[in-house]
Amino acid sequence: MSILLSWWVMIYLGASPGWATPRPNQPGGQEGPAPQEWAPRITAEPPVLVAQASSHVLSKLARAVPTMMESTRARLVAALARGDISAAIVAYEADTGRQAPAWLTNLQTAYSAANQVAGKCQEVARTLYTAYDRLGQKPEYIAFKARSGIDYMTFDLSSGKNAPVTRTGYHVAVKVGDTIRDAYTGPLGLKLSDYLARLHAVAGVDWQIVANP
Repeated sequence: MSILLSWWVMIYLGASPGWATPRPNQPGGQEGPAPQEWAPRITAEPPVLVAQASSHVLSKLARAVPTMMESTRARLVAALARGDISAAIVAYEADTGRQAPAWLTNLQTAYSAANQVAGKCQEVARTLYTAYDRLGQKPEYIAFKARSGIDYMTFDLSSGKNAPVTRTGYHVAVKVGDTIRDAYTGPLGLKLSDYLARLHAVAGVDWQIVANP
């Protein structure tokens, strides 16, 4: 778009973009006098016309790149808050007339039991972060580290089973507001205090907000 505007300005100011006028040679091989320096012609009309052209281009771009309606965003956020990913996908497709994007459908696999194993937490965290970031929910990565170098950590699932979390002493999840989400919590998530009550390491666990998983 900046190139288009530059052309408009140069055309209306009388410039010829990209070409220089050669200086003719005089007999004897001497160059002729240097051409008179170009003086722009200033008028009142070009800025108006350039602005109109810019507005027209912006309008076309806006139609070419559809954005999510605020009402659709609100419906998706409400569905995810209930833990209903399928409803969020249906709402997106009904409201936009388009297939749900990968960042939304990937939530279905992120919470699956297949990811409730050691070594999957970072991949899951990136998936969750991307989805909630697209929805304007300001997610954060929250890291958990086992104390005293005793690296094995486990988590008490809602089913009553105890699942392995990490053998390296490091685990990461996603925090949205005061709710923690990962493959172990499921889409409803848990409050931080409840999450810490279910996350176990021999000498305890420390946590902090981090920039990257």
